[in-house]
Amino acid sequence: MANFDKITSTKVQKGTIVLHKGDTCNFGYKVVSGCLKSYVIDKSGKEHIVQFAPEDWFISDMDSFFNNKPSNIFIDAIEDTEFLKIGKPSFEDLAKHDSNALKEQNVKMRKSLISLNRRLIGLLSSTAEERYFEFLQTYPNMVQRLPLKLIASYIGITPEYLSEIRRKIEKK
Repeated sequence: MANFDKITSTKVQKGTIVLHKGDTCNFGYKVVSGCLKSYVIDKSGKEHIVQFAPEDWFISDMDSFFNNKPSNIFIDAIEDTEFLKIGKPSFEDLAKHDSNALKEQNVKMRKSLISLNRRLIGLLSSTAEERYFEFLQTYPNMVQRLPLKLIASYIGITPEYLSEIRRKIEKK
């Protein structure tokens, strides 16, 4: 019998930290409603967003989760959010007992990996405008929901420069 007792539904308010840097990540989080973000804070105190997870996205610190290591990231809610907390036993049991759910999980993980690879390549080789367009492709419904400062942090520029880029695009 599958051990799915580790999957629980959780609701948190905007601003709630779901995972602190240094804690071991014991769950993967599948967003039902709202949005989570993962981020790091550099030595000067600046936040750098790694990923957004709106509805139906999965987010976690996979290195911490699967290797039982302290997390290198924070995960918090940028909106009131409901998500499923999926423990490691449930991941493992899913692989053994439910091939359709495993296929769905693999598709979501593959999409997440592709998105993160595109993001890394973009940060290394694209202009700020190109990174903004990639953000729009990856998160088409989030531009209206997120403050400019979060989008700017995600693409690695200041909010003022993002405003310039958006004005430039509107003029075209």
